[in-house]
Amino acid sequence: MTGGISHRGDASPIGLHAPGRACRVDSAFNAATRLLLGVATLIVAIVRTLRALRLTASVPITAAFALSACGLMPQQVPAPIVEHSYIPSPDETGSAEPEEPLPAVQAPEPASAVKPAPAPKPKRRVVRPKPPEPAVTPPPEPPEPPPPPQIISTRIMQHDQLHGLLDAEVQRPDGKVVGRAVDMYVDGSAKPKLLMVNLAGFLGVGDRKVNFPWTDFRFTPNSKTAPITFVPPPPPAKGKPADPVPKPQPVAEAPANLMQLVDATVAQRNGARIGRVVDVLVDAQAQPQALVLDLSSSLAGDKRHVAANWSDLHVLSRNKQWLLQMDFNDAQLKAAPTYSPEQPIKIVSPVVPAPAAAASAASATASSGAASAAASGAVPAQAPASGARQTR
Repeated sequence: MTGGISHRGDASPIGLHAPGRACRVDSAFNAATRLLLGVATLIVAIVRTLRALRLTASVPITAAFALSACGLMPQQVPAPIVEHSYIPSPDETGSAEPEEPLPAVQAPEPASAVKPAPAPKPKRRVVRPKPPEPAVTPPPEPPEPPPPPQIISTRIMQHDQLHGLLDAEVQRPDGKVVGRAVDMYVDGSAKPKLLMVNLAGFLGVGDRKVNFPWTDFRFTPNSKTAPITFVPPPPPAKGKPADPVPKPQPVAEAPANLMQLVDATVAQRNGARIGRVVDVLVDAQAQPQALVLDLSSSLAGDKRHVAANWSDLHVLSRNKQWLLQMDFNDAQLKAAPTYSPEQPIKIVSPVVPAPAAAASAASATASSGAASAAASGAVPAQAPASGARQTR
């Protein structure tokens, strides 16, 4: 380097490699000259050949010769790259002084620079809660109407438990049929006393109606033969006084304190007509259980029968006349099920409200009316002042 300390390795290697490079250039030039001569000779031969061949066939052949001639050209070998590295000695490294880094140049701040204004503080957004909406209470649902009060009650029995009295066959204990039941008599407490039997004659000749004591008969509703059996009382034992035994008697001699039941009219408490008795249903203990009433008002109209409970029957005497009464009203009779011999027997009874419940309902109504009157128009009396004179 100029103006510095000379080193052994600083000499340029260009002068050392110059003769080798000149030799290589000459050899390459000679090879190129030879190649050009060969190519020229080849071209002359191709031209001569083309003259002999047609023009159309000479173009591909010429291209083939040209490509083969290009392959004959030698490729130039690249010059070798020689790397030269310089390693300094320890003495040189120790004598070299470290260079001090240049101080960083700071650009002066312009005097006219205006400081930016501080950004305004963000305003705090105050969110006020919405006042709660008043709770809307739905109107109270109207109470469900109470179920309609029960006006009738029914109990169901089968035809093998009860049997109709009217036109039922009457037999002796030996099974011989002696007649048919046609009516019955009751006393003032609605207890059966007599059974009217139509005793059969010969071929309908000599039939007669006779009243027998009710206790002389046994009832078998589920019997396949005659449902009523005449069982006369046993003879009194010897040595004992015989009790008076009621004897059969003609219908005309029926006692006046008994009432004939079949075809009798049954009325309500207010005197309105209910219907007429067309049959009586009796169980195996010889106890009547129901009255079959015909509610139709005329013989020509549709007949509707109802089985009314026997215990609801009242026997009354007015002006020496026997009356049958029951506690049914029109609504109860309309709601009563129809009696049919082909269906189970539905015995109906009227439901009469208890007097205690009616009295409590009336008292509650009266108390509510008095309370409303006191709240609307009553004014409490004021006590007289201490200095006022009381009137005598």
